[in-house]
Amino acid sequence: MTININNTYDLLQALTQSFPPQTLFRDTFFPDIKTFVTKAVLMDYRKGNRKMAPFVSKGGSGVNVDRTGYSTKEYEPPMMAPERPTTNDDVEGRAFGENVFSTMTPEQRAQQLRAQDLADLIDMNTRRIEWMCAQLMLYGQFDVNGYADDGKTSIIDTVTYSDWTQKLTLSGTDMWTDTSADIYGVMQEMSQAISRNSGRVPDIAIGSYAICNKIIKNASILEYLMIPNAQNMSLMSIQPRIVSPGVVRIGYIQSLNLEIYAYDGIYEDADGETQQYIPDGYFIMGVSGRGSQLFGAVTQLEQDGVRRTYQGANVPKVWNETGKDVQMIRIASKCVPKPEFIDDWYTLKAY
Repeated sequence: MTININNTYDLLQALTQSFPPQTLFRDTFFPDIKTFVTKAVLMDYRKGNRKMAPFVSKGGSGVNVDRTGYSTKEYEPPMMAPERPTTNDDVEGRAFGENVFSTMTPEQRAQQLRAQDLADLIDMNTRRIEWMCAQLMLYGQFDVNGYADDGKTSIIDTVTYSDWTQKLTLSGTDMWTDTSADIYGVMQEMSQAISRNSGRVPDIAIGSYAICNKIIKNASILEYLMIPNAQNMSLMSIQPRIVSPGVVRIGYIQSLNLEIYAYDGIYEDADGETQQYIPDGYFIMGVSGRGSQLFGAVTQLEQDGVRRTYQGANVPKVWNETGKDVQMIRIASKCVPKPEFIDDWYTLKAY
């Protein structure tokens, strides 16, 4: 099938066949993708309850009970719109990896370059979504900082879930930098809090490489591991192994039904500095598979002068700046991550 690389609908079909880079927070806690036909999305989230049924006297009537409430926010997600130009210089010379004696034409190079640009721009959007998911689980909120089309007007917004309270900062000898700290006991308390408040047992925990090394070297954990093998295996199993780039499965705590992973995902911030999605010292435990990514619709002016609205996670746009002999490509995305239950995770600052 021939794809018109200048047509939005054709490019949208091509994008559905691409594979985004690995993103542990997004894929683990916010796997459900929901797209909207409007620019604003509806964010519904709730807290669980454990009310008991009331008793009534013999022959008495029933007792009305309230339904569990939920919170709804109508929100227009922040727009990500990385773009990239293609100039004559980009397509007239030999491309990266191209044979020195290649007979490839500038038009063919432009198509090859377009495919690479699509992948690069989508990856940028994906990293930003992973950052939003990580910030939400670390702090219960994230800031949106950007600029308007003039490149000067600053845009600042904050997405926050003020009802989230499951967080703890350790101090003194409780910090995990102390080899005598009761790490297993803290994990038990975190698991119990999530289970009580969300009604689900947490099944995964994520920390940086540094904090997971603290777990492995902890005296109380080592004490449990020194139990004779058959009994030890019924409590926990610490067998680190790489499962994918930047992700190491540290082990499994059977008594908590908890998988522990070390995550070394990194990104480049606005200042060009390399940052970790989960900073050293943080440990997040949660229920996997219940959150969502909400995508608002993108409206854009097409080359034929008509404004069209597209529903999708990544919306491409191609336009020409004829006077400069430049062709531009942009991938727009309007996403906000949303938890199903606000008590689905617990964040610990262990040191």
